[in-house]
Amino acid sequence: MSIVDPQLALGAPRALTLATGLDALSHALESIWNVSANPISANFAVEAAKDVIATLPLLLDDLSSLELRSRQARAALMAGFAFSNTKTALAHNISYDITLKRGTPHGIACSFCLPAVMQWSIGADAQCDANLRRIFGADLRAGAERLKAMIESLGVSTEPSEYGLNENEWRALVERAMQGERGKNFIGRLNLAA
Repeated sequence: MSIVDPQLALGAPRALTLATGLDALSHALESIWNVSANPISANFAVEAAKDVIATLPLLLDDLSSLELRSRQARAALMAGFAFSNTKTALAHNISYDITLKRGTPHGIACSFCLPAVMQWSIGADAQCDANLRRIFGADLRAGAERLKAMIESLGVSTEPSEYGLNENEWRALVERAMQGERGKNFIGRLNLAA
């Protein structure tokens, strides 16, 4: 059972609002580029991702807005419905190492790499691409760049080096994450291996 009452979130500080909002975005997107994606999970995921992208930047500038808190809560709930069908995927598997070893909050750790993971997913599955186009438009490469710009505009770096990883460590982490339970859910595994 879950109680979704946006009034309870009105006192949440910016850092917590940011981390939980980006975690919801991660839940939504990872439900799309997932081997277990289905039409029901995809519909929830697409709507959730669109809502988070539209709402979170506004909410971070107006933390006392009940309307924006309500929109964000609804988006997070829909993302939850989506990933309850699919589980999460590669970005979450990457996040565990970043959180445990470097202390990065979970929502930041699983979202900083979303633009890269999206790039790796493009072309792996026609339905995945179609669902991503519902969020980002026809040019998915440009969409991944807009996603990167949006995340960075919130003050979150998308560069692995900002999380203490050099290029070799980043590559090794991604390879390990691909072998994890969540990494095996990632639809772009073949793209990444190429």
